[in-house]
Amino acid sequence: MKKNLIALIVLAVLAALAYYVYTEHGSGTIKPELHDFAVKDTSAITKIFLADKFGTTVTLDRQNVSEWTVNKEHKARKDAVDVLLKTIMRVEMKAPVAKTAHDNIVKLMAGKSTKVEIYQGDKKVKTYYVSDATKDNMGTYMLIEGSSTPFICHIPGFYGYLTSRYMTRPLEWRDTEIFKHRLPEIAEVKVEFHQEPERSFKITHSEDRVVQLFKLYPEETLVEKMDTVFVKRYLLNYRNVRYEGIQPYDEERVDSIVNSPPYFTISLTDRNGEKRSVTSYRLPANPGAIDANDEPLIWDPDRMHGVINGNEDEIMLIQYFTFDRLTVPIESFLIDPKLRRDN
Repeated sequence: MKKNLIALIVLAVLAALAYYVYTEHGSGTIKPELHDFAVKDTSAITKIFLADKFGTTVTLDRQNVSEWTVNKEHKARKDAVDVLLKTIMRVEMKAPVAKTAHDNIVKLMAGKSTKVEIYQGDKKVKTYYVSDATKDNMGTYMLIEGSSTPFICHIPGFYGYLTSRYMTRPLEWRDTEIFKHRLPEIAEVKVEFHQEPERSFKITHSEDRVVQLFKLYPEETLVEKMDTVFVKRYLLNYRNVRYEGIQPYDEERVDSIVNSPPYFTISLTDRNGEKRSVTSYRLPANPGAIDANDEPLIWDPDRMHGVINGNEDEIMLIQYFTFDRLTVPIESFLIDPKLRRDN
């Protein structure tokens, strides 16, 4: 029993000595500013600049409390910006890079890393580099600008690496919304079916919440017998309409798409008179694709091409799943004769 007690005391002393050596001669001797990556007051951040070693850059600018822009052109994804700001606020040094790995990690970061510049007002308050994950994917190599000492960093309580949060491709930061309008914000919606014009319609929505339905073919005509509740319910579908992604630009392919017959065009005008539109073009099915009846498919059953606001320089991928609830025929709004009270 006495021998066990002595052994425990020796182990405790050795552990205390090891801790002292580490803290006094390990990270404790490193200047704090060399591993202080966090910016605690993210509410004061006005701009974030990101650049990789391949020359790809992106600038995020704060417009107000919750809105940011990408390269001063497009609205930024709120979810991605929120994650980045939380990362900037909470990132901490996990451990110094081992001396035996120091030179290799420095070479790695010289060839593959993302430069991060953080501004508060016009003042640049922090610059550092973010590189690859550690072998166990539980840490990320990071380096303060002006230092030659890289560190393994992490967010306490988060299991994973941080590299993917510092994206440099502008397309990855862009908000994917096409329409994002609440019912009171909508003044008019027009849906045109280019290959079946008899299905086309227009809905007007006045400030006093009166809706009117118009048939567009063969000429614009007011529809008297409509289901008002269904029409208003339909307009609620414009609250959150998004595209899936943006196709890589290829001039020949773009010309082929926009010179083909369009499938439908949806235009929405808001209370401020601002108009947004999307025109779709059917996407050919993959060679050999068949339907549930083993019949060859002509068109892709899931996706279409889309052009927003007539900007043919960007071809979007949009989903039938998203737009099926918007591209209903005009007959859907008519009152079923069997349900009319004057029968």
